[in-house]
Amino acid sequence: MRIIKHYNSHFPNRNTYKCQVRNMTKFGSLEEVTEWRDDQMQFEAEYKRIEELTRQRAGEYYKKLDYKGD
Repeated sequence: MRIIKHYNSHFPNRNTYKCQVRNMTKFGSLEEVTEWRDDQMQFEAEYKRIEELTRQRAGEYYKKLDYKGD
């Protein structure tokens, strides 16, 4: 959840920052990355709820899947 300065060899004169929260990484300017991180922290419970629902739905889908092979 910390913001670190990222060096991009394709754009050496550009100040790029990155932050990783859960399995997502955001690259951009310091303002963009800070705003994204603050949003992730503010709505963390909602994002976790959505991830759990997605996991449950995927499990239900694969239980119902009647795949016979190629």
